[in-house]
Amino acid sequence: MKRRELLKSGIMLSLYTFVLSGFGFYSSKISANWPKHLFHTDTIDRAIKGITGQPFHKLQTSDRVKLKVDKIVEDGSTVPVTITSELKATKTITVLSDKNPNPVIARYQMTSNIAPTISTRIKMGGSGSIIAVVETDNGYFSASKKIKVTSGGCA
Repeated sequence: MKRRELLKSGIMLSLYTFVLSGFGFYSSKISANWPKHLFHTDTIDRAIKGITGQPFHKLQTSDRVKLKVDKIVEDGSTVPVTITSELKATKTITVLSDKNPNPVIARYQMTSNIAPTISTRIKMGGSGSIIAVVETDNGYFSASKKIKVTSGGCA
Protein backbone atom coordinates (compact mmCIF):
# COMPACT_ATOMS: atom_id res chain seq x y z
CA MET A 1 0.00 0.00 0.00
CA LYS A 2 1.32 3.39 -0.93
CA ARG A 3 1.55 6.25 1.53
CA ARG A 4 -1.06 8.27 -0.36
CA GLU A 5 -3.58 5.40 -0.25
CA LEU A 6 -2.93 4.90 3.46
CA LEU A 7 -3.57 8.58 4.22
CA LYS A 8 -6.68 8.61 2.04
CA SER A 9 -8.05 5.50 3.78
CA GLY A 10 -7.34 6.99 7.22
CA ILE A 11 -9.09 10.25 6.36
CA MET A 12 -12.11 8.43 4.91
CA LEU A 13 -12.36 6.21 8.00
CA SER A 14 -12.22 9.29 10.25
CA LEU A 15 -14.95 11.06 8.26
CA TYR A 16 -17.10 7.93 8.24
CA THR A 17 -16.79 7.61 12.03
CA PHE A 18 -17.62 11.31 12.46
CA VAL A 19 -20.75 10.99 10.31
CA LEU A 20 -21.93 7.86 12.17
CA SER A 21 -21.47 9.58 15.52
CA GLY A 22 -24.00 12.27 14.59
CA PHE A 23 -21.51 14.92 13.48
CA GLY A 24 -20.08 15.17 16.97
CA PHE A 25 -23.39 16.32 18.50
CA TYR A 26 -24.29 12.99 20.07
CA SER A 27 -22.51 13.65 23.36
CA SER A 28 -24.26 17.00 23.83
CA LYS A 29 -27.63 15.29 23.39
CA ILE A 30 -26.74 12.82 26.11
CA SER A 31 -25.48 15.47 28.49
CA ALA A 32 -28.53 17.70 27.97
CA ASN A 33 -30.34 15.88 30.79
CA TRP A 34 -27.29 15.78 33.05
CA PRO A 35 -28.16 17.45 36.39
CA LYS A 36 -24.98 19.53 36.53
CA HIS A 37 -26.35 21.83 39.24
CA LEU A 38 -26.58 18.91 41.70
CA PHE A 39 -22.85 18.30 41.57
CA HIS A 40 -22.10 21.92 42.50
CA THR A 41 -24.11 22.17 45.71
CA ASP A 42 -22.22 22.86 48.92
CA THR A 43 -24.58 21.54 51.61
CA ILE A 44 -26.56 18.36 52.06
CA ASP A 45 -29.79 20.36 52.44
CA ARG A 46 -29.33 22.12 49.08
CA ALA A 47 -28.40 18.84 47.42
CA ILE A 48 -31.50 17.02 48.72
CA LYS A 49 -33.73 19.96 47.77
CA GLY A 50 -32.18 19.95 44.28
CA ILE A 51 -32.89 16.24 43.91
CA THR A 52 -36.34 15.98 45.48
CA GLY A 53 -37.66 19.53 45.51
CA GLN A 54 -38.25 19.33 49.25
CA PRO A 55 -36.12 19.85 52.37
CA PHE A 56 -33.95 17.07 53.77
CA HIS A 57 -36.04 16.67 56.94
CA LYS A 58 -39.13 15.84 54.82
CA LEU A 59 -37.36 13.06 52.91
CA GLN A 60 -39.09 9.75 53.63
CA THR A 61 -36.87 6.88 54.83
CA SER A 62 -37.60 3.35 53.66
CA ASP A 63 -36.47 -0.06 54.84
CA ARG A 64 -36.75 -1.14 51.20
CA VAL A 65 -33.70 0.96 50.34
CA LYS A 66 -30.73 -1.13 51.47
CA LEU A 67 -27.42 0.62 52.14
CA LYS A 68 -24.49 -1.71 52.81
CA VAL A 69 -21.32 -0.08 54.13
CA ASP A 70 -18.93 -0.76 57.01
CA LYS A 71 -19.53 1.33 60.14
CA ILE A 72 -15.79 1.96 60.54
CA VAL A 73 -13.46 2.41 57.57
CA GLU A 74 -9.72 2.92 57.73
CA ASP A 75 -9.30 4.88 54.52
CA GLY A 76 -11.79 7.60 53.58
CA SER A 77 -10.47 7.74 50.02
CA THR A 78 -11.96 4.34 49.11
CA VAL A 79 -15.16 3.45 50.97
CA PRO A 80 -17.01 0.46 49.44
CA VAL A 81 -20.77 1.04 49.22
CA THR A 82 -23.62 -1.11 47.89
CA ILE A 83 -27.14 0.25 47.47
CA THR A 84 -30.13 -1.90 46.55
CA SER A 85 -33.65 -0.66 45.97
CA GLU A 86 -36.48 -3.13 46.56
CA LEU A 87 -38.96 -0.45 45.49
CA LYS A 88 -40.90 -0.90 42.25
CA ALA A 89 -40.14 1.36 39.28
CA THR A 90 -36.83 2.72 40.58
CA LYS A 91 -35.73 5.57 38.30
CA THR A 92 -32.56 6.91 39.92
CA ILE A 93 -30.22 6.19 42.82
CA THR A 94 -28.22 9.13 44.16
CA VAL A 95 -25.33 8.73 46.62
CA LEU A 96 -24.46 11.59 48.98
CA SER A 97 -22.07 12.24 51.87
CA ASP A 98 -22.69 15.06 54.33
CA LYS A 99 -18.98 15.62 55.03
CA ASN A 100 -17.84 16.13 51.44
CA PRO A 101 -17.29 19.63 50.00
CA ASN A 102 -19.77 18.64 47.25
CA PRO A 103 -22.27 16.26 48.90
CA VAL A 104 -23.56 14.60 45.71
CA ILE A 105 -21.11 11.81 44.92
CA ALA A 106 -22.90 9.92 42.14
CA ARG A 107 -26.26 9.59 40.42
CA TYR A 108 -27.30 6.44 38.57
CA GLN A 109 -30.14 6.19 36.04
CA MET A 110 -32.02 2.90 36.29
CA THR A 111 -34.13 1.11 33.70
CA SER A 112 -36.62 -1.72 34.06
CA ASN A 113 -34.10 -4.02 32.34
CA ILE A 114 -31.63 -4.02 35.23
CA ALA A 115 -31.79 -4.77 38.94
CA PRO A 116 -31.69 -1.50 40.90
CA THR A 117 -28.40 -2.27 42.66
CA ILE A 118 -25.13 -0.37 42.52
CA SER A 119 -21.77 -1.17 44.07
CA THR A 120 -19.03 1.42 44.04
CA ARG A 121 -16.24 2.98 46.06
CA ILE A 122 -16.67 6.54 47.21
CA LYS A 123 -14.47 9.17 48.81
CA MET A 124 -15.48 10.66 52.16
CA GLY A 125 -14.11 13.86 53.63
CA GLY A 126 -14.28 12.46 57.15
CA SER A 127 -16.62 10.71 59.55
CA GLY A 128 -20.25 11.39 58.71
CA SER A 129 -23.30 9.97 56.97
CA ILE A 130 -23.72 8.31 53.62
CA ILE A 131 -27.20 8.87 52.21
CA ALA A 132 -28.89 6.99 49.37
CA VAL A 133 -31.85 8.71 47.70
CA VAL A 134 -34.01 6.55 45.44
CA GLU A 135 -36.48 8.08 43.00
CA THR A 136 -39.52 6.01 42.03
CA ASP A 137 -42.88 6.64 40.40
CA ASN A 138 -44.26 7.13 43.94
CA GLY A 139 -41.71 9.71 45.09
CA TYR A 140 -38.34 9.79 46.81
CA PHE A 141 -37.13 7.43 49.51
CA SER A 142 -33.87 7.25 51.41
CA ALA A 143 -31.58 5.29 53.68
CA SER A 144 -28.54 6.54 55.56
CA LYS A 145 -25.73 5.22 57.72
CA LYS A 146 -23.20 6.94 59.93
CA ILE A 147 -19.61 6.03 59.08
CA LYS A 148 -16.48 6.57 61.13
CA VAL A 149 -13.43 7.29 58.96
CA THR A 150 -10.10 6.81 60.73
CA SER A 151 -7.86 8.43 58.06
CA GLY A 152 -7.72 9.85 54.52
CA GLY A 153 -10.63 11.33 52.61
CA CYS A 154 -11.11 14.45 50.55
CA ALA A 155 -10.26 18.00 51.45
